Amino acid sequence: MASANRRISEAIDAVKQENYLLGLTMFLDVYGNEGDPPLRAANAASGLSWFGLCLALVQRQFKAAIELARRAIELEFYNGDHYANLTRIYLTAGNRKKALETAEAGLKLMPEHEGLLAARRAVGVRARPPLPFLDRGNAINVSLGQVRHAKKVAEWERRRK
Repeated sequence: MASANRRISEAIDAVKQENYLLGLTMFLDVYGNEGDPPLRAANAASGLSWFGLCLALVQRQFKAAIELARRAIELEFYNGDHYANLTRIYLTAGNRKKALETAEAGLKLMPEHEGLLAARRAVGVRARPPLPFLDRGNAINVSLGQVRHAKKVAEWERRRK
């Protein structure tokens, strides 16, 4: 039991250091597979969202990753890391709307959590369409939005020099 706790902690540390492949390997060693990981160890629930994050980033198994992170939130809703990890999984999967919803839900419970704040910043904020009466995907809005973005980048570059 203590050995499993230690291995889960080491796997989480590997993921925090952005060594996702090592983390995934360690989680697979502890949990077996993503299908139905055992939760015998005391911190086994904490490892679920980190395991899911590794699955999303390394193997692009988004469905399993999302299920693991959601399960972690069900078991430990008070842990902001789980919300941050699920946000990152959704972003990696290309689901910005769900990423934003997850980050906001976590921040309601833990408004000062650094990992959640960083995840929320990673989601970003979309500007209003240049012509709000047209659909966001309208070619005119897309073109004007690209020009506006290029102008902001140029201004930022100019200030940086």
